[in-house]
Amino acid sequence: ETGLKSYVHKFSLASAEQAVYVASGEVRGRVRSQWSLSEYEGDLRIATTDQQSWDSVSTESFVSVLRQSGEELLQIGQVGNLGKGEEIQGVRFIGTAGYVVTFRQTDPLYAIDLSDPTKPATVGELKIPGYSAYLHPVGEGLLLGVGYDGTDEGQLLGLQLSLFDVSDLSKPTRIQQAALGEAFGWSEAIFDHKAFLYWGKTKLAVVPTESYTWDEITMTESHVSGALGYSIDAQDGILPVGQIQHTPAGDPEFGWTPPIRRSMVVGDQVLTLSDLGIKASLLGDLSDVAWLEF
Repeated sequence: ETGLKSYVHKFSLASAEQAVYVASGEVRGRVRSQWSLSEYEGDLRIATTDQQSWDSVSTESFVSVLRQSGEELLQIGQVGNLGKGEEIQGVRFIGTAGYVVTFRQTDPLYAIDLSDPTKPATVGELKIPGYSAYLHPVGEGLLLGVGYDGTDEGQLLGLQLSLFDVSDLSKPTRIQQAALGEAFGWSEAIFDHKAFLYWGKTKLAVVPTESYTWDEITMTESHVSGALGYSIDAQDGILPVGQIQHTPAGDPEFGWTPPIRRSMVVGDQVLTLSDLGIKASLLGDLSDVAWLEF
């Protein structure tokens, strides 16, 4: 038998002194991230990608449901055939729904109905270029994706935000999208959700970005590093609110502009953290309030 297996072990943390072993199980394929696992009403839902050979054609993804029986975690349900020849890039479970993004050439967003854990089923599918690596709920029936735009041939382009309407699981649709920064962009939020901030009260998303541009005329490269703020609205769209940058004291021309790693809201301000210092910005337009250099 070929292919990949992931072993799952369950522990009880009821005791303050020690973790107690409870049960074990296994599923086909490998786990992508912490978002690939979700416990709901005692059952564990887990999204995995399996590959039967060195050839990516054999790649396939699954959502499996495990339920404890004695010291075993038994598979009680599974749906497969997700993204044949593609790998999982993003996953989110919300209640009885699961959303799985796979990618090789285009980005299928699969909507999975898990209301009957013994019979999970793919009920909707949306194919668009590029992919979303991180999916964040931003309201009833709305998902915000942080990822990359792409061509129909599978070439990745710049960073982008995508707003999905998933209120009807059978018909997931992308209702808004916006490019983030310049071409050749990168964001820590692609692989670490702690770098991403969404503030529901003002529908504000803050994404740290680094981007590079090449000027053909002057033959120079420019590097922009900071955090971009956007308001997220199903009707109005994804609109820029402002930009935060951490610039060292002295001549910024020769200073190093470090990447912003984290952001959080305190009162009516957004605090951002980098290796260089911490900045306070107004929540409304992200304009500078105060700067503390380390």
